[in-house]
Amino acid sequence: MKVANKTTAIILTHNEEVHIERCILSIKKFIKKIVIVDSFSNDKTIEIAKKYNVKVYKKKFVNHSKQLNWALKNIKFDTSWILRIDADEIVEKNFFRKLNKITKLNKINGIEIVIEHNFLGGRIKFGDVFPQKQIRLWKKNAGYFDDMPMDEKIIIKRANIYKSKLKIIDYNLKGLIFWIKKHFRYAKKESELYFLLKNEKIRIDKENKTLLKKKFYYRFPVIVRPILLFNYRFFVKKGFLDGFTGLKFNLLQTLFYRLLVDLFIIKKSIKD
Repeated sequence: MKVANKTTAIILTHNEEVHIERCILSIKKFIKKIVIVDSFSNDKTIEIAKKYNVKVYKKKFVNHSKQLNWALKNIKFDTSWILRIDADEIVEKNFFRKLNKITKLNKINGIEIVIEHNFLGGRIKFGDVFPQKQIRLWKKNAGYFDDMPMDEKIIIKRANIYKSKLKIIDYNLKGLIFWIKKHFRYAKKESELYFLLKNEKIRIDKENKTLLKKKFYYRFPVIVRPILLFNYRFFVKKGFLDGFTGLKFNLLQTLFYRLLVDLFIIKKSIKD
């Protein structure tokens, strides 16, 4: 039996009526089962998902890591492999045909997948963003997520990772207002993460390169570091080659977001 037929997909959702059908249709006919862990959506997310005979669990959202670890611990998986895919993502064409060609799966515990990013209608290829690689497919009982409030990473117990060229395409269809609101929520979370890192209250796994990079980034002065990072990504790492999309992405995702994080850090520092 091919690996795709032995796979269950996990999707975390909260008000994803715009995306969920597209995500489900990109994988449904190729894998055995899809499960959703929903954070009490109040739109049509669940109604749409149930049309496709998808099993839905509900759990109050704390962070992605806790949602995923809850799923791994409490859901009975009757497949050998688990795929993590976000509601606003789809797999590339022929993803499962390529997956089924991977050999020596008995010796592999996790498969690294390339994440292709799109932002406000355009693809991001430069600026130190692509290619981003993540372990999104792993053997049942072979992994768990580190206990991070954000930037979570799966830890494979007996690490034998296959570095594939398979692609998952991140293509959020929501507009600018959604991203601005999201940035305010995430900036507050990241400011809390900053103090945890600063006070060494969390242990960073050596495999979590995102957090290791952030720890280095936080050595630079507040307010100055977002400007430095913008220049690094947009000019040094050639984000400008993505044209207007690249400019929008780096102004919003790098400069604006990082300034927000620093403002939350300053606010908390003054209070304390």
